[in-house]
Formats: sequence, structure tokens, C-alpha cells
Amino acid sequence: MITVFVSAIVFSLIGLLVGIGLYGSEILSMVANGFSHLNEKELNFISLSQIFSATGTFVFPALLLNRIERNKEPYFNLSFSSKKSAYLFVVGIILAYAPFFELTILINEHMKLPEFMSGIEKWMRIKEDETGLLTNALLSRSSIGAFLTNVFMIGILAAVGEEFLFRGCLQNILVKWIGNPQVAIWVTAIIFSAIHLQFYGFLPRMLIGALCGYLYFFGKSIWLPILAHFVNNVSAIIIAFYLTRTGKPLDYYETTMDQWPLALMSFIVGTILLYAYRKHTLNK
Repeated sequence: MITVFVSAIVFSLIGLLVGIGLYGSEILSMVANGFSHLNEKELNFISLSQIFSATGTFVFPALLLNRIERNKEPYFNLSFSSKKSAYLFVVGIILAYAPFFELTILINEHMKLPEFMSGIEKWMRIKEDETGLLTNALLSRSSIGAFLTNVFMIGILAAVGEEFLFRGCLQNILVKWIGNPQVAIWVTAIIFSAIHLQFYGFLPRMLIGALCGYLYFFGKSIWLPILAHFVNNVSAIIIAFYLTRTGKPLDYYETTMDQWPLALMSFIVGTILLYAYRKHTLNK
């Protein structure tokens, strides 16, 4: 935990200094005014800061912890799965589950806390709206450069870094401590979702985290959940880029509750594929 905290601070400061060097110190006052009217320069600064922050928070600490443990037993190795068809299974599973995850997003967004927690709920909603404004601003850029930046930052870096740290390190640590892989997978998924501090996306993120946990536990290669994480993230980036380029709003394909039959079918097909993946990867 200390390693993650110190690394995150150091890399964030480096990113801040690099950003100020590229865009000038006045960029800080402009970004501090809020996320509702960010220009391209400010969005580039935020993207740069996010890249450094994610590297320091997830990628570097995970690799460092793995290096420290190398003389004993490393938390995870970087070898690829011996069954290449497992990667096709992963892509099929994450795409099959997509409509189900979309419905869980809608369910989570309608979450209501008890009346005595109304103050907390109001604060959660404000934080969620702020995050949503920033996310929409980053995804609404129509240039090819911005698209490639999002693919690297949200697709590749987030998938690699978060899977290294959460599935590669934390899940394996909890398996050793608790001795029950099922509990370790779900506890890791809960922490993974909570650490994002996006309360109205907690449920779908937890479920995706648990899915990545099972993909890793069955497949034994960290690149399998990384691929799932990447496909999930980059799909949203591609859809947002297409909608922006065609002049449509980002919520153009918004899910509604009457689509529950599709979500149910999605859950059934995804679970069948996950079961087949388990048999396929364990039968070596």
C-alpha cells in the first residue's frame, strides 16, 4: 500500500511538472475552473497527467512488487497462455456479457440511499457528475490523435496497469492469505471497483472485476484479463469516437429497462462461454 501511495505521488508530480513545462503554469488555473468547458489544450494536459498518474499508481508499483518477490515466488508472471484459443474465448465472453453489464449500469444509476444518508448521496452524485463531465469531454474529441491517446490511456494503460496490480498482485496475495480463491476474487473485485470512487458505477465495475478475476484464475495468464479489460474499455472508446464523428450524442445507444430480455440472454450466453473457457483452459 505504501509502495502504491508513494509511487502515485511521485509520478503525479512528474506528470504535473511535464505538463506545466509543455503548456505553461496558467493551465492549472484554467483546469481548476471545472470540467464543463475544457478546450483541447486543457484536455491534452489532463490526458498527460492521467497517463503519468496511472503509470505511477498501477503499472510501476505492480512491477516493483513483483520484482521484490522474485527471490521467493513472484505474484504473477508475464508469460502468455499456452492455449492461444483462450484469447478468442476471452473476447467472446466480454462481448457476450456487454448488454448485461450495460443493464447493471442503469440499475446502479438508480440506486437510492436511505433518507438519513441523503447528505452522502448528494455528495456522491456531485462527484459522479464531475467525473462524468471529464469522461465525456475526453471521449467527445473527434481528432485521430485524441482517439489514439484515449486508446492508449483508457484502453491499454488502464487494462495493463489495473490488471497487474489488482489481479496480478492483490488477488494472488488474498488467495495466499485467505486460502479461498472465490473469496479472494470477489474481495479484489470490490476493492477494484471502490478504488475508482465512482459510486454509481460500482456494481458493473465490480462484476467486470470479478469476471477478470475468474479469467485469470482459470487461465493462469495475466494477459487474459488484460485482454478482457482492454476490449471492454476500447469498445466504449470506439463507439464514442464514431458517435462524435457522426454528430450524435454519447448517450445515443442508451440502455433502457425494457431491454432486460437481451440482458438476460447476454448473461446466459456469457456464462456458458465462461464455463466452456474454464474447461478449455484447465484441460491442458
